[in-house]
Amino acid sequence: MDNYLEVYEHWYPRSYGLDDYPTECHVTYSGTERRMIFEKLTDAQQAFVNQQRKYEIRSLFLQQHYLQTSDWEFVALNIDDEYERGVHSQLKCACGRPLKYQFVIKSKSQRQEIRLGIQHFKDHLGISQQVAEEIKKGVAHVDLALDELLWLTEKELSFPEDLWHRYVFAYYRNNTLRRPLALNHTLAKRVVQFRHAQMPLFIGDYLSIVSEINQIDREVFERQEKNFLADKNIFEAYLADFQQDIQAPIYLERQFWKHKLTDFIQLEHYGAETAEEAKIRYFDELLSFLLSLKNGTQAIRKIRSFRRYHQTKYGNEELAIFIIEKYQHYQFTQNFFLAIPKVYRVGIKKAIQRKQKKESG
Repeated sequence: MDNYLEVYEHWYPRSYGLDDYPTECHVTYSGTERRMIFEKLTDAQQAFVNQQRKYEIRSLFLQQHYLQTSDWEFVALNIDDEYERGVHSQLKCACGRPLKYQFVIKSKSQRQEIRLGIQHFKDHLGISQQVAEEIKKGVAHVDLALDELLWLTEKELSFPEDLWHRYVFAYYRNNTLRRPLALNHTLAKRVVQFRHAQMPLFIGDYLSIVSEINQIDREVFERQEKNFLADKNIFEAYLADFQQDIQAPIYLERQFWKHKLTDFIQLEHYGAETAEEAKIRYFDELLSFLLSLKNGTQAIRKIRSFRRYHQTKYGNEELAIFIIEKYQHYQFTQNFFLAIPKVYRVGIKKAIQRKQKKESG
C-alpha cells in the first residue's frame, strides 16, 4: 500500500491537517458596504477583484451570445458605487446622461470605443428590452458573487497556503501514477491567480480543490500504487516550478495528461515504417538534440534551428520549447522527467536505454 500521505505528514507535520475554511456564504452587501470593504484591500487585491468582475461579465456576454451577431465586443463595465440619482455621478453615457452602470464596448472593424448606459446600449445594439433586463440581472449576480470574496477578506482570511501545498503535492503524486488522472488545469490556473494576489479562494474553488485531492488519494489506494518518489528535495523543486509550469500552453491546452504521442505532434510514417518505428525515430532525434546542448557551444543557434525544424516537421513548437527549457535547467534528473508529459517521459527514457545498449554493445 502506498504511504505517500504518511510521508507528507512526516515532511510537513504542521500543514498536514488543513486549517478551517468556510463552506458557505449568504452575505449580500450594499454598494456602500462593498466600497468600504474594497478600500481596505491592498492595491493588488483591488486590481484582482476588478479583473474578476471584468472576467465574469465578459463570460456572461460570451455565454449568452449577446454580441455574437454584431460588430461590437464587450470591453468593460464601470460601476459608480457612490451614484445618487440627480445628486452625484462620476460616470456618463455618450449622450451625457449620468450613470451608475457604464458599458464600454469596442467596434471590431473600426476599433472605436464607446461608453453607454443600459438604455443606449440596448438601442445601439438593437437588442430587446428582455435581453437588456437579463444583462442587468447578470451584472447584479456578478456583484453578489464578488461579495463572497469581500466577506472572506472581512473575516481576515487570506490565500490558503496549506491547501496550496497539499494541492501541489497531489499533482506531484498524480504525475507518478501509472495512468495519471486528467486534472482540471483551468482550476489550477485560477488558483495561481488568487495566490498571486494573496486573495482567499471562492468557497466553490476551495471545495473543488479538496475534491481533486481526494480523487487522487482514492486512485492511489484503490489501485494500490507503490511507485511514489519520496524525495523531499525533488518535491520542493517541483513545488517551486509549479506556479509557472501550470500556466504553460502544454497545460492550458489540456495536452499534458494525454496518452498518445500523436495527441501532441503530427507523426508521419516514412515508407514501410510502422507507427512504433516512427515513434522510436522521433524520440531518438529528440534525445540526440538534447544531448548536443551539453557542449554549450552555439546553443542558442541550435535551439532556434531545432524549434523551426520541430514546428515544420511535427508541429507544436511550444512543447519543444518547454522540454528544452526543462532540460537546460535539470538535465536528465527526476525533476526534468516529472515536468514533462508521461508520453515524453517514457519515450525519452527508452531512447536513453537504446543509446546505452548500443554503446555498450
